[in-house]
Amino acid sequence: MTLTPGQIAIAKLIELAETGEINPWDVQVIEVIDRFLLELPEKADLAQSGQAFLWASMLVLLKANTLSGLTDPEIPESEPVVELATRNTHLSLSLEKHLRRRSCAPPVRQRRVTLQELIVQIREIETKLAKKPKIRAPRSRHQSELITQLAHQENLTEIATSLEAFLETHAAQLSTGSLDLEELLELLNAKEQRYEKVEVFWALLLLSAESKVELYQREFYQDLSITPLNFLKKKQNL
Repeated sequence: MTLTPGQIAIAKLIELAETGEINPWDVQVIEVIDRFLLELPEKADLAQSGQAFLWASMLVLLKANTLSGLTDPEIPESEPVVELATRNTHLSLSLEKHLRRRSCAPPVRQRRVTLQELIVQIREIETKLAKKPKIRAPRSRHQSELITQLAHQENLTEIATSLEAFLETHAAQLSTGSLDLEELLELLNAKEQRYEKVEVFWALLLLSAESKVELYQREFYQDLSITPLNFLKKKQNL
């Protein structure tokens, strides 16, 4: 069973706690996250790289939240401390002239993060990643056409082979050496298994690309004339 990045991280945390490298009652979250980020696989396949990128982004977010929450919210911020500028017992009414603020800020109190709390955070990250919907990229029309073409390629090749053999056999019976598409369909369906018009047309285009037939159309949407080139060569040699 393949372990998820979260399971690997939790196992690593427990190992670090057992070996004494981290204090389970006071985990230095920033250092641990930086360590995890450095250990993410640099070279992996596309799926693993995507998971690693998502995992890294969530760890960076956790790191940012940790940095912003270092100050304990339960401890109120100390009021600005003021000092008297002079020890003169006779103070004037303009007190602000005799007061100055302390230049240094009070020390920031950091909240401790336990190992259990960090494990809970990691599990929450995994839950969020698991709930993210997988978005499928829309398939382009060109891709759909290629897939359809590949799916029917074997069938069209068989039809083209049968059509080539049929034209070889019946070419001598053609008075002009050519015939139109409708005539070819009638001959095919009378002697062979029934073919759809579109199947025969695609098979003819394949044979034309292989220089086995010549296709000619005087005008658009008019009859398609088909001439077997082998028959034409034999006729020219006579």
